[in-house]
Amino acid sequence: MRTPASQRIPKPDAAQRLLWGAQCSVILAVIWLALTGLGNLLLGALTAIIGGAVGAWVVPGRPHPWRPLRLFRFTRYFLWTSIAGGLDVAWRALQPRMTIHPTWLRYRLSLPPGQPRTLMVSILSLMPGTLSAELQDDDILLIHALDGSDEQATRSSVTSLEQELAWFFSLPEPQGDGR
Repeated sequence: MRTPASQRIPKPDAAQRLLWGAQCSVILAVIWLALTGLGNLLLGALTAIIGGAVGAWVVPGRPHPWRPLRLFRFTRYFLWTSIAGGLDVAWRALQPRMTIHPTWLRYRLSLPPGQPRTLMVSILSLMPGTLSAELQDDDILLIHALDGSDEQATRSSVTSLEQELAWFFSLPEPQGDGR
């Protein structure tokens, strides 16, 4: 089965691989420092550089650069929505009559193939109340929602995540589900 043109990932050039490798190295160095502190700093730097080089070598498509300082806002957004969604799910579970109305939604993605779309599908599945079920060949994401009684609210939260990811990767802001 051939990959549809809308889901093909463009090949990266040398400059894009270098930028991706540098970003991978920085992330790995921060993780190393968080886990080990300042001990074995030379080994951590070497490991981060090698890991970044391997990441740049194996990246399957054109990497979408991101700005490291934007990670803080995105992390805040992700944690806030996860906590709010988790509290909502917990509240529903504690109710004598669970108020759930499971449903399936089809959502047209605006994010390009590669890291932005992969991150969108992955994070959406981590957020309580939604599950990314299938990415269909025409950029349609099939989503299982725990509460489909307010379909517009569910679509709005998915659009919000897509907009945050577009901002994180410095992409044009998606206009939401353009069904």
